[in-house]
Amino acid sequence: MAMLNEVRPAGTQERDRSFKGRVKELIPWKGDSIKEIIRKVVYIGSVCALIYCGYTVYEYQFGTVDMYEDQQYLSNLYHSSDTSEETDSTDNSAVMSDVTVDDVITTDDTSTDSDATATVSKYPEGMLSSFEAIYDINSDVIGWLSIDTLTDDDGNAYIDYPVMQTTDNDYYLTHDVFGSETTYGALFADYNVKITADSHPRNTIIYGHSMASGTYFRHLLDYKNSVSTVSNNRVITYSTLYEENQYIIIACFIIGIYEYQDDNPLFLYHTIYDFDTIEDFDYWYQNILYRNYYTTDIECTMEDEYITLSTCSYEISDLRCVIVARKLRDGEDPSVYTYKSNPNARKPAAYYIAYNMSVPDDDGPDYQYYKEEDDD
Repeated sequence: MAMLNEVRPAGTQERDRSFKGRVKELIPWKGDSIKEIIRKVVYIGSVCALIYCGYTVYEYQFGTVDMYEDQQYLSNLYHSSDTSEETDSTDNSAVMSDVTVDDVITTDDTSTDSDATATVSKYPEGMLSSFEAIYDINSDVIGWLSIDTLTDDDGNAYIDYPVMQTTDNDYYLTHDVFGSETTYGALFADYNVKITADSHPRNTIIYGHSMASGTYFRHLLDYKNSVSTVSNNRVITYSTLYEENQYIIIACFIIGIYEYQDDNPLFLYHTIYDFDTIEDFDYWYQNILYRNYYTTDIECTMEDEYITLSTCSYEISDLRCVIVARKLRDGEDPSVYTYKSNPNARKPAAYYIAYNMSVPDDDGPDYQYYKEEDDD
């Protein structure tokens, strides 16, 4: 200690190594100079920011207990319900569970029981009963999406979620089905074309996060891996509030979201909801074939209905992985079709540059697929 005291600069105050002294070094304290207070405030802010960032990374990488519990809870609610019946807007089963007989009896003796009951119905007419419990939680729900064959080791489907729709494409990026702000959000359909009992887009676009924890749309990335993956998991179940449907996958591709990422015009797949003309469909379909990881013998026409699933992909920044599926036709057997790897699947130019590969020199999609046959 004598040696230490000899080399300590004159006027240097010895540090208080007690608990209180340690605390005084970290937080603003009476008698601190303005400079010292600023230093401590900046330090505390930096520590808080580091903790928040660390938690966000952890939540993204591993998920949260609430996330897994909520997913299981919602799945149980949906799958335990009877899906064979529609909700009748005049049926007592479609009214709020806490509505009593006195609530629906009016003072007008000429009113019928059915009229009184209809006034308190809270479900859209024709809604499947399987959605009632989810609709009670959040009336933004418009469907349910699952891939039953894409499962973990315990047989649980990786993708088995409600699909939401609201007035923009931002809210459910950061809010779950319960309305809580989260990093994982919820699956949601593009807001531009509302999905109702009477109308829906020809091509329904559904977005979801690709969480590193393996939740939400993360396992859509598996479809890039091999022909066997798409062949063994070809059917997607997507049911709206009003009908149950199955879709067969016709395409998997990656695409950038900015013009600078490619030397071809940007394919705005996320803005194509309907096909007014054969040219509109041809443009959409040929761009899909141009980029598709696989070739298949599945027939597609502009009269069919489609879903497009979109999530982040990570080969380079600002990349999307897109899965496109066609609604199965009446009596169609999805198992009869074959998939083959497409060695010419076109990727964004930025992808080839990032991996020191030559950018293919081609003319882009062939928009002559639907040529009218010449008259004999």
